Amino acid sequence: MVHLAQTFRDGVLSKYDYVWPGVNVEKYGQPDPPAYNMSNIPAGFPLFLSYGGRDELADPGDVGRLLGDLRGHDPGRLTVQYLEQFAHADFVIGTCAKDYVYNHVVSFFNRFN
Repeated sequence: MVHLAQTFRDGVLSKYDYVWPGVNVEKYGQPDPPAYNMSNIPAGFPLFLSYGGRDELADPGDVGRLLGDLRGHDPGRLTVQYLEQFAHADFVIGTCAKDYVYNHVVSFFNRFN
């Protein structure tokens, strides 16, 4: 939960901030935690990204930045699903998540078995 709060506070997806620069230097070799470089995800790694039009936690700007970082990804191994009516919790506890999300995720990953 602390790491999630740091991400919201800083507006950057970075490694855990130990708060004390000395500890960060020990862990990361620098006083501030490094940001994750999403473009380092191997281009052939299967990715299924799903986001919703009512999701306050994964807003269009954040998703756009992520997709920009993934522009070199193998298109055959990247699926992006946008569900206009879904909010963040709908992906986990929504009554229709199985039909709209889970079945598609399982089908996607079965392609790479």
